[in-house]
Amino acid sequence: MIVAVALFASALVLGFGAPRWLPRLAAPGVDPRLALAAWVSTQVLFVAALVGGPLAVVTRPGLRLEQMPLLAATCVRTARDEGLLPWLPYAEVALWIVAGALVGRILLVVGRSYRRHRRDTAAHLNLVRILGETRPGGEVGEVVWLRENSCAAYSIGGRNGAVVASEGLSVLAPRERHAVLAHEYAHIRGRHHVLVMFGAALAAALPFVPLCRQGVTWVRVLVELAADRRAAQACGHDAVRDALIRCSAHSARSGTSSHRFVDDRLRWLGQAPRSGRVLAYPLALTVSAFPALLTGVSVVGIVAASCFTA
Repeated sequence: MIVAVALFASALVLGFGAPRWLPRLAAPGVDPRLALAAWVSTQVLFVAALVGGPLAVVTRPGLRLEQMPLLAATCVRTARDEGLLPWLPYAEVALWIVAGALVGRILLVVGRSYRRHRRDTAAHLNLVRILGETRPGGEVGEVVWLRENSCAAYSIGGRNGAVVASEGLSVLAPRERHAVLAHEYAHIRGRHHVLVMFGAALAAALPFVPLCRQGVTWVRVLVELAADRRAAQACGHDAVRDALIRCSAHSARSGTSSHRFVDDRLRWLGQAPRSGRVLAYPLALTVSAFPALLTGVSVVGIVAASCFTA
């Protein structure tokens, strides 16, 4: 029961507290992949903690802990055997019902979203291949070109993902056009479409949880910044910035708005990231896991202290 309570408390801290410190990781001059990895890993840990709560109630891993010569475990076992914790069975049932309902909701919505994502992605890819013309895109791979005057490109994720671009990209210089295509291929290599889909599914499943509600917007912004970072590494910051400005101006003149978060992306491109990829992911996992671990240890400590003072 103690393990289940610790996991549930960790999920609460991550779900309602993480949006207070995760945005601090997103700042110009910091590799956006750090913030992206932190948001995604925190979402995954949140779901894992919710899943672990009901499992801990059923499997009772604390029984193996109580077999160890630990004073805290012995105290809790004695208090339970002597009937000093009459509320424990009711707490177990309540925790299992609440956490189980949340987990069931997440599994249902995420499963539906993933199946719909795969179905719509396959249909969209087949359609653009029929309507467009597939030509080599240089170093980035094949590109499906559409006869459209807008200065825009987008990517379709999946196992056989592709980049779709309009003929309007001809207004860009070759280096700028290559930067646009590299940006889109960065989305495919980084599995950004799946990350956005997962975030949107969590927001739909648990909109009352700040981590889920705010995470979908943050992930959408951060995948764009991360793709800009990859494109800048391949083509240079100037090429990415100039392509973004020219395409945005072209879209404004034509009355379309195909480019999102332009101001944020230009601000990030204006400063070179201080942290590299080698440190980004371990640091992101630390930022995500440490609050959950601290919460779990605190719960065990509070229960042990209450037992000794009872």
